[in-house]
Amino acid sequence: MAGCSSSSVVNQLPGMNSSPSIEFSKLYLRGVFNWWEASAPYRLNEGDEGWYTDIELIADGQPYDFKVSDKVWTPAQTCGAKYQGQHVVALDTVFLVCGSDAQNLQFTPTTTDTYRFTFASASGNEIRLTITRTPD
Repeated sequence: MAGCSSSSVVNQLPGMNSSPSIEFSKLYLRGVFNWWEASAPYRLNEGDEGWYTDIELIADGQPYDFKVSDKVWTPAQTCGAKYQGQHVVALDTVFLVCGSDAQNLQFTPTTTDTYRFTFASASGNEIRLTITRTPD
């Protein structure tokens, strides 16, 4: 067994174990606010700061659970929290993981308003998210 190894040569070659790139143009914000559907108003749009969608949320003290994914929940194109119940605060940047282990994120708006969810590439298999109130 001296010649056997659990480490594959393929995993050591540059680019061979890299994660698939995120196809932002095919992603939707999916959560309790849209019954987890991939509906047109929640599809990400390209902007100056990254890919975004604007949604109206009611501030009733309850968190909104959500993720970002494509139409068919492809694991490599599904991004969310690193742990269940990870909370996002407006104006803070959080880093999301992509894959079958991605958990639901939570956002609790402080005021009833339209919020912009902006996503952009980060390092590795992560993307960054910032939530802001949209300008009037």
